[in-house]
Amino acid sequence: MRIVVKAILVTIFYLAYVAVNCAQTSKEVGSLFLSGKVVNEKKRGLEAKIYIYKGGDIIDEFQTTRIGKFDYEMPMQDSVALVIYAEGGVSKTLIITTKIHPARQSKDHLFPFFMDLHPIGRVPAHIDLERPVGRIKYFGGQFVYDNKFTEESNEDLKEFIKERKRLKVRTIDD
Repeated sequence: MRIVVKAILVTIFYLAYVAVNCAQTSKEVGSLFLSGKVVNEKKRGLEAKIYIYKGGDIIDEFQTTRIGKFDYEMPMQDSVALVIYAEGGVSKTLIITTKIHPARQSKDHLFPFFMDLHPIGRVPAHIDLERPVGRIKYFGGQFVYDNKFTEESNEDLKEFIKERKRLKVRTIDD
């Protein structure tokens, strides 16, 4: 319960910080501020590597903090794949689209989220851009997860994790 209260307080302070900074800087085009935390299956922070892809090419990469936190500012009218990768875990890809009506793009938006990574054993999984697990898009005046897309994608991901956990390393004896 205390962890939830702390998370809520941190989110409130971060939102206030972003609101003050947004009020101080007037821009013609806003940004989407992604405020994420990578956690393991026990919901504890997990250090991970973040890769930003556009059209199959890496345009940015950075490390989360030791407790899995990261922030990323994304310009409006763009679309990227955000990949979260940790050694020994299955990578997760989010498709993020900031294409919105020009009348709504002048303000900054915040999208806080958690992403859980599941361990798959000693054999690390490669970065998988072909199997995104989520999509963030603009809907109803704010950026949201596409729930239908996420539900369908998570079923495929669960099957992939089961297959990876069943892998065994075999040696051939002469």
